Amino acid sequence: MNHLAAPPQGPLRIAFYCNLMGWPKRSSGGVRQWVLTMANALVDAGHAVDVLSEAPRRRFVDEPLLDARVGRVILGYPWLARWRLDAYVRAHPGVRVVSALNHYNVEAARLKRRFKDRVHVMLTQRENLSADAAWLSARKYGRASAGARRDFSRADAVVCVSQGLADDLRDNFGVDPARLHTIYNPAYRASFVAAAGDPVDHPWLAHKDRPVVIAAGRLHHVKGFDVLIDAFARLRTRLDARLLILGEGKARPELEAQVRALGLAEHVQLPGRVGTLAPWMARADLFVLSSRREGLPAVLIEALAVGMNVLATRCPSGPEEILEDGRWGRLVPVGDAAALADAMAQALQQPPPDRQRLKDRAAEFSLDRALSRYLALWQRPPTR
Repeated sequence: MNHLAAPPQGPLRIAFYCNLMGWPKRSSGGVRQWVLTMANALVDAGHAVDVLSEAPRRRFVDEPLLDARVGRVILGYPWLARWRLDAYVRAHPGVRVVSALNHYNVEAARLKRRFKDRVHVMLTQRENLSADAAWLSARKYGRASAGARRDFSRADAVVCVSQGLADDLRDNFGVDPARLHTIYNPAYRASFVAAAGDPVDHPWLAHKDRPVVIAAGRLHHVKGFDVLIDAFARLRTRLDARLLILGEGKARPELEAQVRALGLAEHVQLPGRVGTLAPWMARADLFVLSSRREGLPAVLIEALAVGMNVLATRCPSGPEEILEDGRWGRLVPVGDAAALADAMAQALQQPPPDRQRLKDRAAEFSLDRALSRYLALWQRPPTR
C-alpha cells in the first residue's frame, strides 16, 4: 500500500548509486558518461543531486567533469557502505536512489525491504544478464542472477537501456513487467557532433589515400575485435583498406599478436584512447561494431551522429533497435568473420547513405527525451 497520496512537488533529491568515484574499480565508459550527463543536467534543472561512492576517503578520486553542485557522498569500504547507505536514506526521506551495474542494483533493491515507501528505488540495467553467463565467473553470475530474481521486482522501477534487456529480465529472470521500463541512454550530444571538425593527428586520416575502417571500445573479448581483425584480413584480399581500433584494455597483447600473425601490421593499428572519437569517426569511411554482447552501444549512436556509414553485429542487445533491423546500417551475425568481411566490402564499395538522415536518427537518442522519461518515473510516489 502506498502511503503518499500525491507525487512530490518541486525539486527532487536524486542519488546516483554506482561506482563513479569508488574503489577498487571506478565506473568508466557508458556508466560514467551517463551519470555525468544526467547529474549535470539535473542540477541545472534545480534538483538536488548526489553521487554515492563505495570508497574509503583516502582512495576516493573526484570526477572533474561532475558539476561542483553535485554532492559527493563517500560510503567507505564495502563492509561499511550498507550502514552508511541506510544512514543517507534516513537523512533524506523520499530520496530517489538510482543505481547502475549488478552489485549496486541488488543493494539498491534491498533498500525497499528496509525502508519501504520511505525511499524510491530505480534500478538501471545496462547489460544482457543472460549473456553475462558466458563472461562472468560462476560466482559473480550466480550472485547477479539470483539478485535479479529475488530483489528486482521490489524496486519502484527497473529501467533498461534497450527493449532487449527488458525482455531478458522479464522472460528469463521473472522481473515484474509492471516495474520494467525502456529508456534509451542519452548518447546523442551536440558537443560531440561539434567536435567532429577538430583536427586528427593520425596520417591515415589526415592524409587519407585509401578507405579507413574504424572501431572503438574496451579491448575485451566481449567487443569481438578478434573477429573484426579476422574479417579485415579477408577484406584485404579484395580491397586495399586500413583498420583503426580505438580504446584500451586487457586484450591488447592478444589483439596485437593476432595482427602480427596475420601479417597486418602495416594495415591495422590500435592507437589507444583518444580525447573524443568524433573527429576520428568523421574522417573514416566505415564504423564497425563487432560486439558479442552489448546493452545499448552508445558508440554506435555516436557514429550515426556524425553521419557515418555503420555496420554492427546482431548481438544481444541494442544494435537491432538502434539500426531498426537494418534500416540505418548493416547487421551481421555475431562471430561470423566471413559475413562481416562481406558486409564491410559492400559498405565500402557501394554509395554511402544519406549522412543527414543518419544524423537525424542519432538525434532521437537525446538528453531531453531521456530526462523527461526519467523525471516522469521519479515523480511517482514510492511504493511499499
